[in-house]
Amino acid sequence: MSTSTVTSTSILASTAGLDQHDKFGYWQDVVCRALVDLECRPVSGMAFEASVEGSCLEGLSVARIEASAHRVERQPSAISRASEESLIFNFVLSGVAMAQQDGRSVVLRAGDGAVCDAQRPYSLRFDDAFKILTIKMARSAIAHRAGSIHRITATSFGESSQMCPILFGYLVSFSKQASLLPPAASEKVARNFTELLAAALDEVILASPLPLSEYRATALMRVRDFVERHLDVCELDTSMVSTALNLSPRYINKLFEAENTSLTRYIWRRRLERAAADLQDPSRAGLGISAIAMAHGFNDLSHFSRAFRQRFDLSPRAYRASGIASGASTASAA
Repeated sequence: MSTSTVTSTSILASTAGLDQHDKFGYWQDVVCRALVDLECRPVSGMAFEASVEGSCLEGLSVARIEASAHRVERQPSAISRASEESLIFNFVLSGVAMAQQDGRSVVLRAGDGAVCDAQRPYSLRFDDAFKILTIKMARSAIAHRAGSIHRITATSFGESSQMCPILFGYLVSFSKQASLLPPAASEKVARNFTELLAAALDEVILASPLPLSEYRATALMRVRDFVERHLDVCELDTSMVSTALNLSPRYINKLFEAENTSLTRYIWRRRLERAAADLQDPSRAGLGISAIAMAHGFNDLSHFSRAFRQRFDLSPRAYRASGIASGASTASAA
């Protein structure tokens, strides 16, 4: 006789004892309720058996699945019904699995695993009987890495992460003990496992090649970060940035072309914006305009005044006065 218990803390189901004609339909229903909404397809002419045992914790589910050959697909209709954003990790205990997503496919054998994003279609293929450990994790648990997940879906952890054997061993132990631990211990173990999984994700992400558009975005971010940290250096220019970041001047200015500017104009704009903020900062009221200009990388006061007027339609002195007047008006109204 089949058993099926799916609660907030446990997952337990088996096709044992069911009529052969009912086994697969029952299994798909269990998977959809307990793990993630998938479309399951049997392999023609083969008998089917399956079981699942696992635990559901806050933001994390871990399940041990043993089943006959079959296929599963995450389809757009199921994605549209989802009430949460999740990542699905599958680690193979025995047998072979093939995962496909985002135009990539990977063959996974015992000890290896891969991640799939449940917000986009994916498929899993099992040509023979298998055992896997499946983890369902809320994307919010690794929010700062979520934007890079699309680069590593259907990618072997074993080939890209030196932490994979450690993660795999921890996962095997965790899956066996999770249901036996008291709540406080379960939460702590789940938190440790999430951190270990996140560290392995970082390794795989760092090992993956960036698409060209992301190379450019990353390079632009590096340039902007360098500029922000050196705005007060009078010598800051394209040559200095190029040498420091090992990027050609031509490539750097290509990065800024999409924003209809150049690195030089960007540096001047950011310097002027910082100077403008200081001119209206009450804590800097005792500083002269020339001191503020020099503090932000300007060594020619007349040039600073002309550039400032062009940017803000006021001289530095008038701009400072407008801030003082505005502050006095606000104070009197209060």
